[in-house]
Amino acid sequence: MPKLATGANSIAAAPRVPRGFTLVEVLVVVIIAGILTGAVLLVLGQSGPAQANKREMARLNASLEVMCDQALLGGSARGLRFHVEGYDFWQYRAGAWLPLPSDSRPHPVRWPEGVRPRVQIENLVLRPTRNQRLPQIICTGIEPPTPFSIEIGSGEYRRTMNWPK
Repeated sequence: MPKLATGANSIAAAPRVPRGFTLVEVLVVVIIAGILTGAVLLVLGQSGPAQANKREMARLNASLEVMCDQALLGGSARGLRFHVEGYDFWQYRAGAWLPLPSDSRPHPVRWPEGVRPRVQIENLVLRPTRNQRLPQIICTGIEPPTPFSIEIGSGEYRRTMNWPK
């Protein structure tokens, strides 16, 4: 066969033209689409007032458990203060209640937009105010914590938690 100056045969085979996608390419696209669809459904399924109230109650419950564990392990009482904007945590030291620093755990929490809780402590309805200076819920680690009930939302979106459980 005669050769060209480049060393290639003079009769070159026609380049192979792809005729579609391979099975692997199709499967990769289907998997990516499935993952994205699942992520969108998870986000949509967890939105709305009912889910926001449920998440807020779970966060409060976890924070209370941490607070009481710290009181037991640290040997000093801890407190929870509800106020208009949210709630924060306090510690009893040197004969006085002091707010925990904002970088300590559990963290202070602001209520989500539009959430106004109804708190009941030992059959007394608490009306959180801006100038509330002391914690209303106390956990010493030795004695049972102050029992209370909190309600967030209304109607079908209402969530209620009694603590301790």
